[in-house]
Amino acid sequence: MGEEANSVVHMVHGAATEAALSILDRIDLEGRPARYLPVPQDLHPLAQEVLERSVPRGLYRHQAIAVAALLRGDDVALATPTASGKSLAFMAGAAHHLLSLHHSRVLALYPAKALIQDQLNKWQSFLGQLDLSLGFIDGSVEMEERLERLKLSRVILMTPDVAHAWLLRRQDLAEIREFLSLLRLLVLDEAHEYDGVFGTNMAFFLRRLQVAARPHQIICSTATIADPESFLWKLTGRKVHILGPREDGSPSPRKSIMLARSEGGHRFTNILALLREIASSGTGRFLAFADSRKMVERVVAGVHRFGVDEEDERPTPNDVADEVRRRDEVIKVDVDGRRQRVLPYRAGYEEEDRRSIQSALEKGELAGVVSTSALELGLDIGEIDLVVLLSQPPSIKSFWQRLGRAGRRNAGVCLFLDDRGVISEQKEGLEKYLARSLEPSWLYLDNRVIQYANALCAAYEIGQLKNPSLSPFDTLPSGFRKMVDNELNPTEAVPPDLYALKQRGQDTPHLEFPLRSAAEQDFRIIDLRGNALGRVTLAQALREAYPGAVYYYMARPHRVVRLDRSRGEIVCRRARATTTEPIAQVMVFPQFAGGTLQLWRSVESASFVAEVDVQVSERVRGFREIRGSSAIEHRYGVGSEYSQRELTRFFPTSGVCWHYPGMALRTGVAEIVVDAFCSEFGIQARDLGVGLFLSKSGSPFDESECRGFCVYDAAQGSLRLTEMLASHFREVVAAALELTRAVGSDVAADELLIAADKFSDISESRTSLASDFGRQQPDWVPVVARGERAMYVSANRSEEVVVSGYRYTPAGLMYELESANDVTRMIKWETLQPLHGETRMIRYNVMTGEIDDT
Repeated sequence: MGEEANSVVHMVHGAATEAALSILDRIDLEGRPARYLPVPQDLHPLAQEVLERSVPRGLYRHQAIAVAALLRGDDVALATPTASGKSLAFMAGAAHHLLSLHHSRVLALYPAKALIQDQLNKWQSFLGQLDLSLGFIDGSVEMEERLERLKLSRVILMTPDVAHAWLLRRQDLAEIREFLSLLRLLVLDEAHEYDGVFGTNMAFFLRRLQVAARPHQIICSTATIADPESFLWKLTGRKVHILGPREDGSPSPRKSIMLARSEGGHRFTNILALLREIASSGTGRFLAFADSRKMVERVVAGVHRFGVDEEDERPTPNDVADEVRRRDEVIKVDVDGRRQRVLPYRAGYEEEDRRSIQSALEKGELAGVVSTSALELGLDIGEIDLVVLLSQPPSIKSFWQRLGRAGRRNAGVCLFLDDRGVISEQKEGLEKYLARSLEPSWLYLDNRVIQYANALCAAYEIGQLKNPSLSPFDTLPSGFRKMVDNELNPTEAVPPDLYALKQRGQDTPHLEFPLRSAAEQDFRIIDLRGNALGRVTLAQALREAYPGAVYYYMARPHRVVRLDRSRGEIVCRRARATTTEPIAQVMVFPQFAGGTLQLWRSVESASFVAEVDVQVSERVRGFREIRGSSAIEHRYGVGSEYSQRELTRFFPTSGVCWHYPGMALRTGVAEIVVDAFCSEFGIQARDLGVGLFLSKSGSPFDESECRGFCVYDAAQGSLRLTEMLASHFREVVAAALELTRAVGSDVAADELLIAADKFSDISESRTSLASDFGRQQPDWVPVVARGERAMYVSANRSEEVVVSGYRYTPAGLMYELESANDVTRMIKWETLQPLHGETRMIRYNVMTGEIDDT
């Protein structure tokens, strides 16, 4: 190992010792020199000239083979490590098409806006030498500007979200029709990002794009796909020429992986001490990874304040008054008279701030950055000497992505903190960890809900085309083509479980069904002067920006003073550094009455497993403010300075509930079942949620109260991702038992053994608790009974309310709600949703005012 790498290893040892961490193991991965091949002679002469000028020693082996394959007309995938020069192959292939066919176009899709901005300069530097025009279109580009860029640019960089919601939806516009007709090359960068729900929608989108556009080639890249040939066939429907590690000709410097564990004390304090020591060493730049936005901010704020008394950190009056941030200032840390700098990086930052952090890191103006997985992507951040993993990454794929950020040109070092001892307590633990296979990439092509949402989009698009060929759909499950045909020429009724999607997507399916997930309210965060502090979704706000929370932005603490759902705005003021956590509650309401999709039961043990429609209520009831070893609890309500009511996210979906009499309700057991299910059936864990359910009105086959676990589809509206759990529940429980034995969890194993016995004789049943409230009778409508809880759902918020009465008005049937201040509050009948299994329903006669509660 070279002298520089040895100095980093020595520094890491010293920093670990100072931070009470022990280095338990070290493995060195040998490097290799570069392998070159000449620029292919069939490349357009002008592109060839530019390449030979920029790479006088030739292309890396995989780059040259990729360009040659493109010239033969093949589709190509570069499945080589991070920083192996995949972008140059894209650009050479694009230049050849554009110079050979003077009216042709190239579309490059990047899964994140940050990637587009990062790659723009590279494209511009290459294409500018050939006088070829370039543009980009993401969600920040105004509608009127998009068509102009599309018309003037030979190469367009775009997010797939915009390509789905705008490009394919607006084929009635002449500029879009012309662009698609001239498309010759599609670039898919970071293809490993296309998995789960996003990837599945992407697979359907790419077929729809092939229907809309003239036949074109595809070139894509990935650093971490387990079986790229199989995955890319599912993703694109094309047989792709794979260039993997054997063809890789890029140089690979040596890398040292060091496994460490805390010797004692407070783990968070140890992390702060470690990063403080590394930042002050001056040995090189580091990149540390944490697995949540909140953790990233807390770590950097802690590094800045390490050793400072919290009581000395109160903002001064001048701090509070002067909320205008100097965006060009990077927070500095004084260490022994030297000024080193550390910043956080995550999704949700303002574009200007994100770029400034990347630029400062690339130029060497920072000691390091602490990041979420956002920097796993191939953003250009210059040479990184050390990668620190603050915990075990969520996947092996993620580990290799993160490791790939260290030592791009010189030898690199990775310090891996085994925070739970999962690796270090096993014999040859680190060696075994590095030998693990990459996890599969998840694509749910057989999911009927995703199929139908995309069929609605496809039918909408086809209606704007003349004599399109639908042959690209032949590489998808046959049910999808049938759905599309039935939308174009209806011959069969839409199945009942899909009809709600038909209603939702009637006019604008592309907007109703985005690629990544169901649409969710987005919030702009601002300070008291109106300065932007990033954006969050409602789900993220419940975790980190609820009223009263201390929200960190670029490691600076801000107290949330107001959350306005009607304006999509969260207002903060500067605050002293402290930690807050939400007092959160997740409740699942199963609709056993009339909403059971599958039912498996044991008559003998009164146990059941049911796939049902559910409502999920995620709420924040207040927060705890943690000061040292104590915590102060604040509850929302009358008298609260932050919020008069709880903050709720309420959405319908589907899930699988299971119950047996006397079951222990420990969520850890349910989470092991989720892990086993995801492993057995190729479902991505982040697409699911788990919680407890309580049904007061009965189980699926009697009226006795029951409670149990529910694993639900985390996508609003449901994709029925849990469908296979119900019909294969016994096999999943058996797999979960194997998991508990592997990790030595005796309590969970005992409970799963009981569950295996209780569910051993379950069989499919069509019996479910019937409900007659869906039957409409003249003048009678189902309503929530007086005194019952229900959920008021409007465009801007969800709120739990209690019904006090009813009134029929010219605007229709209205509910009167209980009010703490005796002010009558009324809402429309259709905006109130009863809670499944909780809310008692009756009938109300809109003509006579009679009530029937039988």
